[in-house]
Amino acid sequence: MTEPIIQLNHRPYPLREGSTVSSLIAENKFELSQIVVRINGVVIEEDNWRTEKITAGDIVEMIHIFGGG
Repeated sequence: MTEPIIQLNHRPYPLREGSTVSSLIAENKFELSQIVVRINGVVIEEDNWRTEKITAGDIVEMIHIFGGG
């Protein structure tokens, strides 16, 4: 049986059962203060990170926002 996979920031990533946006952020130690999350091209609001499930085949983008000057 093959392990379920998602695409995380354009790379294959193993999917753990019950994964949510929040758990994926924690696993990868992303900074929470300035991040945008998209699943299959749809922006996921921060209020939904704990409940939004990740499923096999999803394309997940976690993008850090930063300013310069």
